[in-house]
Amino acid sequence: EQLGETAEPEVKVVDLTILSPDRPDLVLPIPFVADEKGYAFALKDGSTYSFRFSFIVSNNIVSGLKYTNTVWKTGVR
Repeated sequence: EQLGETAEPEVKVVDLTILSPDRPDLVLPIPFVADEKGYAFALKDGSTYSFRFSFIVSNNIVSGLKYTNTVWKTGVR
């Protein structure tokens, strides 16, 4: 406290990269900018992909982050 540290670390997600073996890496800055249909990005059924998040931590040490994924298909959650 004497050094001005806060108890909660501040985590800022800089970008999200979608990695797929069939395509070049797609880097999306955060916050997302929606396209004309209102989507940040779309993936086809059965696609093989993985996500890579880039983030910056300040004001302390982070021992773990939690990621929650929500899938929407034709407007249904």
